[in-house]
Amino acid sequence: MITVNDKQYDETKLSDDGKVALQNIQVLNQDQNQLKIKFQHNEVLLKHYMDILTKNLPEEEKEEVKTETKWVK
Repeated sequence: MITVNDKQYDETKLSDDGKVALQNIQVLNQDQNQLKIKFQHNEVLLKHYMDILTKNLPEEEKEEVKTETKWVK
């Protein structure tokens, strides 16, 4: 059974075109889920490597990155 628009259907009763469409939808859903997982992994790795890079910047470069607060009278 498959559910489309909140209704259940017997996939064995689909036409050949319907079966191909269903198969393509299933493959695309699997691909999309894998891409989401890969994206999440990339986000974690980007943060990790940015942390490493930040910790390893030359000292004078780190000082330039800091902003000074100036009080205006």
